[in-house]
Amino acid sequence: MHISVLFENPAHLEELLRVEEITRIYLPLERLLSSEEAAGRRTAAAGRGREATAPCREAVRRCQEAGKEAWLALPYLFRRETAAFLRQNREALAQARADGWLVRTLDEAGFLEAEKLPGRRIFDAGLYSWNREAALVLKGLGADQLTAPYELNARELADRGQEDTELVVYGRLPVMVSAQCPLQTETGRCGKGRQEYAFRPLRDRKGMAFLAENRCRFCYNVIYNSVPLWLWDKPEARWEWVRFHFTSEEEGEPRRILERCLRGSGEPPRQYTRGHFTRGVE
Repeated sequence: MHISVLFENPAHLEELLRVEEITRIYLPLERLLSSEEAAGRRTAAAGRGREATAPCREAVRRCQEAGKEAWLALPYLFRRETAAFLRQNREALAQARADGWLVRTLDEAGFLEAEKLPGRRIFDAGLYSWNREAALVLKGLGADQLTAPYELNARELADRGQEDTELVVYGRLPVMVSAQCPLQTETGRCGKGRQEYAFRPLRDRKGMAFLAENRCRFCYNVIYNSVPLWLWDKPEARWEWVRFHFTSEEEGEPRRILERCLRGSGEPPRQYTRGHFTRGVE
């Protein structure tokens, strides 16, 4: 079994590097930019591009020196500003020599192909490979690997097959991507120049607290489920490639969760969901 880890809080990287069993780490590109780039200053010159992406290159180097694959996770939204940033920093990102890219949209897949950025590509769960035929189509669009859709149950996933696919077995799943800004609504200010890492609770009519994560660099937010998915204890979820997704966990908690799963009891969180794994969707 290969263990992949996706994290949103840059402070988690240090502890994840110390977990020997991890094969692959997805690095949050939006979070790993220099403070100058986060402040919105232009990086037109090649040298400034390298400066803006220096934290990405350093994170890639550290992962690879620890014997782990380093993949850059692209944004959930791909606007013109995102394309302009990636194009402007194309050479610096290529020189980072990441092992691959976590692709969230077909526009990003097309951009990587057009710009000939090196590295393998895994399409995220939002690029739906519902069945074997859909998987073939996505591979024809550049995917070397796929992420199993969150909406399929265990039987449907078995029918779809595990080939070249990664299954998320832990983490708060994204339920919505929105251009509305909880930070600005709540405080009246824009956080784009601050690279803030913050989760804000959003309560639904039943009082459940969903978490809204500000992604100020490209002006959007991701809303996550109120409790994490937990499939580690399901024998049918022990795929060749599995992924843990860490979001709002406190420092030290990601390592404790992984070690509990890989070397200990595999005890689930106090609150968790099975998602659609046991019931599917209608």
